Amino acid sequence: MRIAVCTSFLSMALAFAATPVAPIRPDPHELATAGVQPVTTPAERTAALSLLERAKQDSDMFIAGTPPFELSASFNASGNVTFTGPGESTDTWVSGRNWRWTASLGSYSQTRTGAGGKVYDDKPISQVPMRYQMLRGAIFAPIRMSTSGAAIRSVTVESNGRPATCLLLARAGLPPSTARAWEETEYCIDNASGLLIIYSEAPGVYVLYGYGQNLQFHGRVVPDHITIYSGGAEVLDALLTIKDSSVDAAQLAPTEQMLANGPGVAMMYAMRFPMNVPSQVDSNMIQPVIVHATLDQAGRALEEEVTMASDPSLAQAAMDAVKNGAFSQTGSPQRDVYINVRLIPASQ
Repeated sequence: MRIAVCTSFLSMALAFAATPVAPIRPDPHELATAGVQPVTTPAERTAALSLLERAKQDSDMFIAGTPPFELSASFNASGNVTFTGPGESTDTWVSGRNWRWTASLGSYSQTRTGAGGKVYDDKPISQVPMRYQMLRGAIFAPIRMSTSGAAIRSVTVESNGRPATCLLLARAGLPPSTARAWEETEYCIDNASGLLIIYSEAPGVYVLYGYGQNLQFHGRVVPDHITIYSGGAEVLDALLTIKDSSVDAAQLAPTEQMLANGPGVAMMYAMRFPMNVPSQVDSNMIQPVIVHATLDQAGRALEEEVTMASDPSLAQAAMDAVKNGAFSQTGSPQRDVYINVRLIPASQ
C-alpha cells in the first residue's frame, strides 16, 4: 500500500469534523497550555508576523547577506535511534551555493560540500543521523513555515521569569481550542529581545535555546546552547561557537573523490502531515500520536520515534503504521518528518 502525503489539514478536519479528538497530554516544556487565542484582526496578524520575522532574522543563518562564517558544535545525542553518543560538527559557509560541513556522531562521519547547487560527499552515505539532522534544523532554519494563509494563534507566557509570546501556526480549519492543537507548530519568543527561546515543530518535541554567553555575530545574537527534548526525555545537548571565516568559494570546491562519488543524498528540513489509520481502539475519540521519522529516497521510514501520544498504549501501533507505510516523495531527498498518526475508532 502506498499512502500519499497530504499537507491539507482542512480536508482532514472536514472528514472527521463530527468526531472529537483526544487532547495533547501534559509536557513540562509546553507553554501553550491555556489561554491560546486566534490572531484575527489585521493589526494582530501584523504584530505577530513582525515578532516572528524579528526572531527569524537572528535564527536563520542562511539569510542572504550573512557574512561568511564558521560555526562549530559539540554535542551529545541519545534516544532509541541508530546513531547516538558524543558528536562534533563544523559548518563553513560562504553562500547558499558554496559551503562545507563535517560531522561525526558515533560510527558516522561525513564531509559534505555544496557547489553549483549540488551536494557532494567524501564517501557514499545512505543516511544522515536523525539527531544530527534535528540539530541542523534547530541551528540554521527553525522558522521556515510559510505564513501565507496560515492560521495563527498566540498566548502570552512567562519563560525564565521573563514575558514571552508563543505563536502557534497551522493550516486553516482547526477546531476552536484554548490549548495547543495537534496540527500546530510553535515558536516562543522573548518579548524584550525578540530572540527565539523555544521551537516545537510538533507536540512532544521541543528545542530550547540558551544565550547565556551573549554570543554575537555581526549584530546577531546567536544561541550558544541548544537542548532538544523528545517524548519527555532530553535527546540532544549542544554547545555552539561561531566566528568569521576567511575561506573563499574556491577552497570549498568538491575534491576529485567527491566528484567521483556523484551527488550525495540531499536533506530536507522538517515536514508535517497527517496519516489516518483505522483502529480497533476502544474510544469515541480520534487518538493522535506524533511519530518523528526519517524517510529515505523511496519514502520508507529509516527510523522512527514517538514524541507525543494521546494514549501511550497506542504508541507502538502508530510506529508500526509508519514503518509499514510508504510515503510520496518529491525529488530524492532524505526527509525529516513529523507524522500526525490519527487512530480512528472502528465505529467511525
